[in-house]
Amino acid sequence: MKLAKGTLHTPWLFLLYFLYIFNISFAPLPYYLRTRILLGVIGLALATLMLHPLRISKSAVFFLCILGLLLVPSGITAVANRVIDPWFIQYVAQQVLHLFGAYVLVLLSVRLVRDFDLDKLFTLVVSAVALNNLFALIMFFVPPLQDFMIAVQNYDELARTKLEEYLDMGFRFYGWGIQTFFMGGLLSGYALVLLAYLLRKERRGWRGFLLVLLFLFITITGLFIARTTLVGALLGGLYLFWPERWNPTLSLAAIRRNFLFVAVLVGAIVAGIATLNYVFPDAWNTDVIGYALELYINLDQGDEIATQSTDHLLTMYIWPDNWQTWLIGDGLFNVPGGFYMDTDVGYLRMIYYFGLLGMTVFFLVQLFLVWRIHWLYRDRHMAFLLLVSLGYVLLLNLKALADVNIFLFLMLWLGVFSQQSATEANEGE
Repeated sequence: MKLAKGTLHTPWLFLLYFLYIFNISFAPLPYYLRTRILLGVIGLALATLMLHPLRISKSAVFFLCILGLLLVPSGITAVANRVIDPWFIQYVAQQVLHLFGAYVLVLLSVRLVRDFDLDKLFTLVVSAVALNNLFALIMFFVPPLQDFMIAVQNYDELARTKLEEYLDMGFRFYGWGIQTFFMGGLLSGYALVLLAYLLRKERRGWRGFLLVLLFLFITITGLFIARTTLVGALLGGLYLFWPERWNPTLSLAAIRRNFLFVAVLVGAIVAGIATLNYVFPDAWNTDVIGYALELYINLDQGDEIATQSTDHLLTMYIWPDNWQTWLIGDGLFNVPGGFYMDTDVGYLRMIYYFGLLGMTVFFLVQLFLVWRIHWLYRDRHMAFLLLVSLGYVLLLNLKALADVNIFLFLMLWLGVFSQQSATEANEGE
C-alpha cells in the first residue's frame, strides 16, 4: 500500500536525517551501535526483502564493487607487513551500511513527501546541521545541558580524552554525535556548500534571505566547533559567485545577482566586529573568541596568516623514508594512545596504511561515486556541486582523513528513485 504524502511526516523524517548525519552512539548501547549503522541495518534488511534481484540499482551494485576494491590493498599490506589492523576493512563495511542507511531515508522521503527533490533534500540536511549548531551554542552557555548530552552518549577513548581536556578549557562548542572537532567542521562546511547550491537557485525573496541567514549562522557557530568550517564557507562563497557561464572571473554581474547575500554578509561582519569592539571589548581576550577568530586576530595584529592549529598541522607532515611504505604502506592506521606515526593528515594516514596504491583506490571510489551521481542527473548545477564536493574532500584531507560520502549516498539514491519513477511513467503511457 502506498504511503500517504503530507507535511505531517516531516518532523519524524527530519529526526531520522538528524540521526543519520550525526551518527550518535547512545549510552548504554555498545559504542559501535551508532544511529547511522542502525539505519543501515534497517535499510539493508528492507532492500533484501523488498527488491527483486533484477531491480537492484546498477549504480549501487557498481559502487559496491568499486568499494570492495579497497580490500585488495588492505590485504596486500597486511600480508606483506605481517600486521593486522583492519581499519579500512571496517571502513568498507561501514560504507555499505551508510549506503543503505541513506537508502531507507530517501525511500521514506520520496514516499512521504510530495515532489521530493534535491532542493528539499538539501534543505533537510542544512536544517539538521543548523539545529545541531544551535544545540551546541545553547549548551555552551548552559553547562548542565552539555553535561547531560555527554552523559547519554558514548565516545571512544581518544575522543573522550580530548573532550575532557577541551571542556576544562571552555573555548569550543560541542554538538550531538560527531558534531565535534574536525568532523563538526566537515559537516558544517559541507552544509555551507549545499546552501550555496540553494542560494544560486533562490537569490531573492524571503526564502533567499532565510538561506543567507542560515549561511551566516552555520559559518559563525561552525567556527566555534572547528575552524575547518572556514574551508566550506570559502568554497561556498566561490561557488555562489562563480559566473553562470563558467568564466573563471568574478564578474560584477555575479555580485549584482547575489546582492542580498553580499549585503547581509557585509552587514553582519561589520555589525559583529563593531559589537565586539565597542559593546563587549573584553570578549577579544576570552578563549572562545580567541579560538574561533584567531586567524582574524593575527591578521589584525600584523602577524602571519597562521593559527596554532595550522602550525601544529605542519609538524604532522612526516614523510615515509622507504619505497615499500610509499607503495603499499606499513599496514597500521592507529596505535595504542594515538595515530600511527603521530600524524592525522589524511593523505599520510592512507599512505602509511596501504601506500599510494590504496590511496589511489580510495579516491577512485570517490570519483566513481561522483561520476555516477552526475550520470543520474546530467545537470550543470549538479555537476558544479559535485566538482566543488571533490575539491572540498581533497582540501580537507590535507588536515585529516575525510569524505562526504554520507551526503553523496543521499544524492545517489534520490537520483536512482527519480530515474526509476520516470521509467515507470514512460512505460505506463
